[in-house]
Amino acid sequence: MASLALLELMLLLLVVGLLVWALGAGRSLPQAQSEQAHRLELALAEIHRQGQRLPQLSKALKQVRQYGRDLRQLLLQMAELERYLAKPGLEAPTRDRLQQRLHQLEQGFLRGVAYLERLGAELMLVSGAQEPPALIEFPQFLIELREVLHPAAPHQG
Repeated sequence: MASLALLELMLLLLVVGLLVWALGAGRSLPQAQSEQAHRLELALAEIHRQGQRLPQLSKALKQVRQYGRDLRQLLLQMAELERYLAKPGLEAPTRDRLQQRLHQLEQGFLRGVAYLERLGAELMLVSGAQEPPALIEFPQFLIELREVLHPAAPHQG
């Protein structure tokens, strides 16, 4: 039994390591986003691990994992905005809009990761046909993420 748990732990660490490496291999992220990416990967790995013992939740957790992949897009957008903000010569209105957008992305990401961490913890407490309370809130988090990823165009007046 202990060897099976150790094997699962090693497999989980391997998956997390590969995901972090793959995320970093394509585009390097600034330190702050790298730490956040690690936090996201740990939350997703925990959800995956807990989901293996709860096959009745596989469909819902598949959508949750897609949500996590969408959160990664926020990280990439945040890194891109930070690169633009680091460029000299940006006019104040442009800089302000970029900083405002960066703040929106950061808030959406942090909220999403906190949700995934909470869901992972709640999944540990689930047994049988129960659903974790956090799954009830999932549709609202999906809507919020879509709004952050695809904001409405600013109105010209």
